[in-house]
Amino acid sequence: MENFTLQQDLAKGLDRYKYRRLFPHIDEHIYLNHAALSPMHVRAMRAVEHNFQQRAVTNIEFWPDLVEVKARFKNNVSRLINGASENISISSSTSMALNWLAQGLRWQPGDRILLNDFEFPSNVYPFLNLRHQGVEIDFVQHRNGRIGIADIAVAIRPETRLLSISYVQFLNGFRTDLAAISQLCREKNLIFCVDGIQGVGALTIDVKALHIDFLACGGQKWLMWPLGTAFFYTSPRIFNQIRPMAAGWLAVENSWDFFDYQLDFLPTGERFEPGMFNVSGVVGANASLEMFLEIGPKNIEEAVLQLTDYLIEQLQLAGFEIITPLEPASRSGIVTFRHSDAEALFDFLSANQLHVSLRDGLIRVAPHFYNTEAEIDQLIAMIKQFDKHI
Repeated sequence: MENFTLQQDLAKGLDRYKYRRLFPHIDEHIYLNHAALSPMHVRAMRAVEHNFQQRAVTNIEFWPDLVEVKARFKNNVSRLINGASENISISSSTSMALNWLAQGLRWQPGDRILLNDFEFPSNVYPFLNLRHQGVEIDFVQHRNGRIGIADIAVAIRPETRLLSISYVQFLNGFRTDLAAISQLCREKNLIFCVDGIQGVGALTIDVKALHIDFLACGGQKWLMWPLGTAFFYTSPRIFNQIRPMAAGWLAVENSWDFFDYQLDFLPTGERFEPGMFNVSGVVGANASLEMFLEIGPKNIEEAVLQLTDYLIEQLQLAGFEIITPLEPASRSGIVTFRHSDAEALFDFLSANQLHVSLRDGLIRVAPHFYNTEAEIDQLIAMIKQFDKHI
């Protein structure tokens, strides 16, 4: 299936062909489903395999190297998001990261949290779970898949303490204006929480410039990490407001003094890591992070947006209704469109080794930096082929 030409395949600053060779699946599949789950690449596979080989044969205890693996991970994430490494914590998922925030803050009956009605459940349930403490949850209603700044402003009440929103909306790819919402949160003295899973890795983000208080992000989608590997960032502004919801021996000072039972939490993000972390997952994550930093996050963003712009253009020429916002500032790596027989089309594409998502009766396409316009052309051609027979 790997029969594309290099015409228009060199994004500015990115040798796409060099990195395509790191993805074994391209010989048999066209994979345009990174908003669901990314494929593993060769560098990550080799890193994980080497780690398992060490654990099996040459370096079974692995403790000194484990410390270095964790430090590399936090330094790499720090460079990616521009957040201090000491404020970064390893987690297992976006959901668990958001639970650390929700359960760690001290709430009073009558406190309010502001969400919206177009979120993935990971960014809803951890906060709904606070209702038994008397916390009230308010939802901003979306307008045609968009969350308006004016609607957010009107929904803020004197009792509102926290606002949480996705960087990119999972269904239609709407890219949130984080700068505008951040400004609003600062004016109202709200904790600003961002679910980054559908944006980080495809789009650039700067937690310091955006004054993000809490960023939660699973790595299995755009970051191309092994499953069960995630991180969260806690800003210095709210760090000491969050009490660890779980305590373990590695989260405290003097952890290697086994009979010192003083519960003195570490002054860094490690206080939110109560025990052993997913070492093989972090090893694979480091390989991906280092590849992304080598390419350059801005170059990746340009490549992703180039592909989504091209996909939107081709879908429009083919006459499909685009659900994704068309304003360039609101675009991301996700393009969603309507088809009269979406479920059958999805089955047809899957049977032909072309991978997209079926979400809420819509077709969602999510190319990454290594994909090509030739693959987009093949998607459009397959859709036309399907339409001829229905």
